[in-house]
Amino acid sequence: MKEEQNENGATREDARKILKNGILDMSVARLIQMSQLGLMGNIILSNKKIFVQNTYNRISYDEESNVITFSANESQSSSYGAISFFVGAITEISGYENADCPEEFLNVNIKLEDGMTIAIKILY
Repeated sequence: MKEEQNENGATREDARKILKNGILDMSVARLIQMSQLGLMGNIILSNKKIFVQNTYNRISYDEESNVITFSANESQSSSYGAISFFVGAITEISGYENADCPEEFLNVNIKLEDGMTIAIKILY
């Protein structure tokens, strides 16, 4: 049985190894690298007044604008929800194993310069 590959040629097992080995040393560069791994999960964007939650099955990074987008796509041309943010606004980033399901999920917490927080749950 051939293992499924994403559009960049990475298999789910490749993604698992990269994420598992690097989650405790999460950085902006690793966050950008995640866009090449075909990951999915859940993302929450919040502050004292706003709470936005979205599932995602595609992560894309636009190098020119330095924006990363977590989107729920039905196809390459159809998206039914997205959360995007400027990578340069990140002031803190950390990663850790999910306490409830460490073999299935990894978590990333991000704080932006305006106080907004982003919690990413990655199915890997």
